[in-house]
Amino acid sequence: MADGFIRWYREAGAESIFRDQVDVFEQHGITLAHPATGVATVINVDGDDIPIDFEALSLIIDLRLPSVSINWWISADTNVVSSYTHEPLGCEIQTFWVDGLTAEEARAFNSAVMSTMSRVSTPTRALVCDHQGITDADDWDSAILYGGAEIPGVVDPLLLSPEISRRILSDSTRLCGTVTEDSLVRVTSLST
Repeated sequence: MADGFIRWYREAGAESIFRDQVDVFEQHGITLAHPATGVATVINVDGDDIPIDFEALSLIIDLRLPSVSINWWISADTNVVSSYTHEPLGCEIQTFWVDGLTAEEARAFNSAVMSTMSRVSTPTRALVCDHQGITDADDWDSAILYGGAEIPGVVDPLLLSPEISRRILSDSTRLCGTVTEDSLVRVTSLST
C-alpha cells in the first residue's frame, strides 16, 4: 500500500496562486511557517528541512522550477510534506502527503485545498484525495495528463474537469459523475 495523499492538478496560469493559497490555508489553521519557530522550510534531497524566507520561496514557486518540496504545519508537531511540480504540458501538480494525519486533520486539509481551488482563477484539471494510499500518486498522471481512459482506483473525493470526466466515464460502466458547484465532476463508483 502507498502513502496517503491529496494530488491537485491545475492548469499553470500566467500568475502564481501561491500567495493566495497561503492565505486560504491560514484561514483553515494550516501555516507555512512552523507555529513555534515562525520559520518556513523547504526539504532538500537528503530530506533535511532548510529554512527559507517567504519571498524567496514564493519566487521559486513562481518561477515554476521542476520541483520543490515544502512543509505545511497543522500544529507544532504535525506537518504535511507538499511537492510542487510543473509539467511541460502546462500543468502544476501539488501533492500533499497526508499519511499519519488523523481523520479530522485530513478533512481539514481537504477543506483547505478545496477552498483554495474555489478561490483561484486558474482552473483545476483534477483533485485526487486518497487518504488510505490505495493508489500511487504518480499512477494518476496517465489519465489526468496524457489522455488515458483508466483511473487507478476509485477514491473520494475524485474531482475531474468536464473534459477528463467525459473521457473516463464514457469508457466505464462502473463509474458515475455528478457536476459540482465549481463545474468539476465528482466521480464515484456505481456500487457506492
